Amino acid sequence: MLEMRDALSRPDFDEVTVEALLSSLSTSDWLKRALHTALNRDVVDAANDAEILARVLSARAEQALASSAALRGGYAGRHF
Repeated sequence: MLEMRDALSRPDFDEVTVEALLSSLSTSDWLKRALHTALNRDVVDAANDAEILARVLSARAEQALASSAALRGGYAGRHF
């Protein structure tokens, strides 16, 4: 079974890879639902929205990590 990180690093990321992600036990239900929804949308709109979502979630994760580390006495930057 294809792991998500393996799929993302494939140079031939295509419909086979999408199907592998959808059938993988390591892919979260949330991501599977999002992918199903995105596949039924205009591809450019879906890609643009996914980029915005990734930026928002990355910033949120960065803030959470910084807050958590500040409570423990330090933060050295991104860990994901």
